[in-house]
Amino acid sequence: MFRTLCLLLVSLCLALSAGAQTKRALIVGVGDYDELPDLQKTTGDANGYADVFRDNLGFEVTLVTDVKTVEFLEALDGFLKSISPGDEVAFIFSGHGWSDGADNFLALKDAPLEGSEFALKHQTVSLLNEVLAEIRARRPGVLFAIIDACRDNPFSTGTRSVTRGMVRQDVVPGTMIVYAAGALQKALDRLGPDDASPYSVFTRTLLPKLRNPSTPLQYAVNSARDEVGDLARTIEHEQRPAVYSDVDENFCFAERCDVRTVLDQETQDWLYISSDGYTGVDVCTKYSNHLEKYPEGKFAARASSALANPPCAALRMRLKQVRWYADLNGHEDDVFGVDYSPSGRFAASASNDRTVRIWVVGMSPSEFGELSVLEGHEALVNTVRFSPDEERAVSASDDGTARIWRTVGGEAVHVLRGHEDGVNYAEYSPDGSQIVTAGADKTIRLWDAATGEQLRVIRGHDGAVRSARFSPDGSYILSAGNDGLVQVWNPRTGEKVRTVENNGFPATYATYSQDGTAIAVASWDKTARIWREGEDAPLKLTGHDAYLWNVSFSPDGELVATSAGDLAARVWDARNGAELARVQSIGNGGSNWIEFSPDGKELITSLQAGSAVQLWELEFEPDTPAP
Repeated sequence: MFRTLCLLLVSLCLALSAGAQTKRALIVGVGDYDELPDLQKTTGDANGYADVFRDNLGFEVTLVTDVKTVEFLEALDGFLKSISPGDEVAFIFSGHGWSDGADNFLALKDAPLEGSEFALKHQTVSLLNEVLAEIRARRPGVLFAIIDACRDNPFSTGTRSVTRGMVRQDVVPGTMIVYAAGALQKALDRLGPDDASPYSVFTRTLLPKLRNPSTPLQYAVNSARDEVGDLARTIEHEQRPAVYSDVDENFCFAERCDVRTVLDQETQDWLYISSDGYTGVDVCTKYSNHLEKYPEGKFAARASSALANPPCAALRMRLKQVRWYADLNGHEDDVFGVDYSPSGRFAASASNDRTVRIWVVGMSPSEFGELSVLEGHEALVNTVRFSPDEERAVSASDDGTARIWRTVGGEAVHVLRGHEDGVNYAEYSPDGSQIVTAGADKTIRLWDAATGEQLRVIRGHDGAVRSARFSPDGSYILSAGNDGLVQVWNPRTGEKVRTVENNGFPATYATYSQDGTAIAVASWDKTARIWREGEDAPLKLTGHDAYLWNVSFSPDGELVATSAGDLAARVWDARNGAELARVQSIGNGGSNWIEFSPDGKELITSLQAGSAVQLWELEFEPDTPAP
């Protein structure tokens, strides 16, 4: 169902010259590859664009399909020679592509399946330097380029940068960039097995909106973006095209544009400045200007919120970026729970391959690797946590057991049996004397960490218990369950102390801040919530496009990290709920788990669709200490 073609780039460059003399379009579709996987709807999309640009928009169309690299370059050369200054020019490509992190490359019919990054650069075509730059050099009045290419790497190279798929080009004044799907989302090829449309979901949505040449292009793209999101949600899929625009919102392909019936002026201004790629002025000034012009307008609240949050608001701590620096490879299937040891020298990971792995991560900046493999579980392992002294770890598995291990390796020291279904979570008490487990059998259980003896069974959830965590001082247990309940328990008596929330949606995880004054909850409703002592309502963290798996406080409680199924973990300001950074490109299925290092300077995350654990560094402004 998912379309291999993932990235749709629409680039519109407007010159300041006089009106165009001729409209010309070069449209390329490649689906029948010699070595790369074939693509089903690329030539259909190309033919669809050719019909609309020729019959509705009045372009002279050159259509080429399933061409090899030399044939494409010859067609491009002829096309370039036909361009005169002031022409309105369109270039459309539908096929495979890849990126080296700085430029996008187009793969034609004869692109090789295997090769080094250096070789691939010379056997594919640079979008930026060999296509768009050459067209711009002919000084067209308008350049409108649509690039529909794959974000999943179709090549086998063994290099890290190639596996990132395609990236967006920088936005310059007079440019509109539109991606068929948001960052690392999958673009749908069809809506189900009975969907017989010859076009992808985005193409079939955009084409009708392009047929009227007097419709402003920005309106056509924005309305198509909303419609794609609605269509995707009908099959419970998240796809929202991303728009990066710095063009006149009234531009169209006709002499007169139908502006009055499209958008009111305030909405036009808001769309113009709030585009993801707007670069006319700095991000804070644009919201200030809009608020000054429309102090009581319908977007005033959103502008005020933007000014009250980073990067406009002054923060005690300013996070600059989150940067990948290492992969921990060794698991043979998807990785779930991960953990740092209390000293930060070691990490642990739990996997669908039924193993727990212990890693060296903090001996030196460049020293990291596998220390031991812990084998014995008979089903997937959900989570793993270190003991306070780092000498042992406890794991939770769908085989209905939790197991205590020596971190240096060997067989399980104790197998904790008692749950009547899978065990979703297990961890040590702060003093290391007890272990708490959360089960799919709706129970929380306490165990003696030294002997493995079951001490107590706590009942009170009406669904699977997803997590059960000790408070920092060990006085309470905080549980989260599929019944939507987040509850606090007395571990000595098993009695419920209070209910934190009953949201109605499954609560996938709940945790305390290290000072014990705040509780963060990850939820199936795509949000996280932070509850603080003395406050009646939680701070809600919104922005994820899929259900959340877990949430983690930084050591000082100022930051929160969340993992979710939408392809990007996120870092938030725990005081005002502002999104500060994204842990991007972490795999095709998102992040299953994320944790801060004990010093708050790093993050560890597991891949939802892959077998790797990733380490990321938090980079702060030089004059601001890290937490």
